[in-house]
Amino acid sequence: MNLKTVFRIGAIVLLINGLGGLFATEMFMEAANFTMSPSLLTIGQFMGVTFLIMALIGWRTADLANNALPAFGQLYAITQAMWVAIIGYHIAIGAAGGPTAYANIVITALLGILFFFYSKK
Repeated sequence: MNLKTVFRIGAIVLLINGLGGLFATEMFMEAANFTMSPSLLTIGQFMGVTFLIMALIGWRTADLANNALPAFGQLYAITQAMWVAIIGYHIAIGAAGGPTAYANIVITALLGILFFFYSKK
């Protein structure tokens, strides 16, 4: 495995979350123990598009960064740590849970570790 592969894996995870948020919003949100409402539907779809945008950026970063790829890997490691922190906080206070929250915190933590490990020179 190399850093480019980690970027691709991260992009695929974001793609899956994005498609779930955009096209299966109710199921996606209820799997995280959220009570569906029209407002949450709107936020979930917006979040889905945002994940799709991030998936595209993550996928292309591996091709465009060239020699700066390790620096981007370090930046992505920080973003993964931020997501782990907010997901963990929401799980801890009971605001989120279920398979969506637990799977995302594990996958995000693993990706953060991989980004950190493979971005070291």
